Amino acid sequence: MDEKNKNEDFAITPKLVFDLNLALYLDLVAALESAGAVTYRQMAARVLNVSMDARADGQAGLSTVLEGVAKGFAGQSDGLSIELLKAAHNLRDDEAMGDIPMRPEGS
Repeated sequence: MDEKNKNEDFAITPKLVFDLNLALYLDLVAALESAGAVTYRQMAARVLNVSMDARADGQAGLSTVLEGVAKGFAGQSDGLSIELLKAAHNLRDDEAMGDIPMRPEGS
């Protein structure tokens, strides 16, 4: 019987790499959120900021994907509006909008 290498038919494509990286990233964010290190709202603000910067740089496809990820984060806990986060895009050091992480107590 001819033994064929099962890995020969497995193609590593850019889409597969992106999908796996995204899945690992989302799992990491979920772990950080459950540990109290970051909130989903903060991650939504960060990812949306990158999305808006990508759109400004002419990367519409990447921007659309990242905005979808940001919407997913925003809808996880308190359902913060993605439009509100867009309006706060240029604001910095605004903890209420989740733009910076909460500082550890005692620092």
